[in-house]
Amino acid sequence: MLFADVAKDREVEGDLMLGDMGQGMPFRAGAFDGALSVSALQWLCNADKSSHKPAKRLSCFFTSLYACLSRSARAVFQFYPENSDQVELVTSQAMRSGFHGGVLVDYPNSTKAKKFFLVLMTGGPQVMPKALTDANSMAEGQSKQAQFINKRHHADGSLLLLFSL
Repeated sequence: MLFADVAKDREVEGDLMLGDMGQGMPFRAGAFDGALSVSALQWLCNADKSSHKPAKRLSCFFTSLYACLSRSARAVFQFYPENSDQVELVTSQAMRSGFHGGVLVDYPNSTKAKKFFLVLMTGGPQVMPKALTDANSMAEGQSKQAQFINKRHHADGSLLLLFSL
């Protein structure tokens, strides 16, 4: 069952969209202040049909994403690359589309806990967040849940919630 179907069944309020991100993002320019994705990006590296060209699909996605993000936005993608060639392909297509940033690897020495994040920024080079390692992970007893910090209302009526680990 698709998430859009689940949302309809549960009568979730808001707009829903179902689309192929390899064909681009159909949103107006500057519509978003950020984007998050878990386990979606690596699927653009696959050629499930003869018409699917991974480099072209990634380029279309990143170019359209760059256009619909505001000029000080960030986009973070947790993904599971099959090999270093996929990491290079994804990163190079993002940079060609205008993004700054790079790949962050949490727990690089662990086979089970290792996580890859593509961290992208639209407003020029900025400081990258630090990756988690066994040495700088949460101290024992500290909460690993996000803590609410603040909320901001934008002039257009949208709401931004700020959290911290």
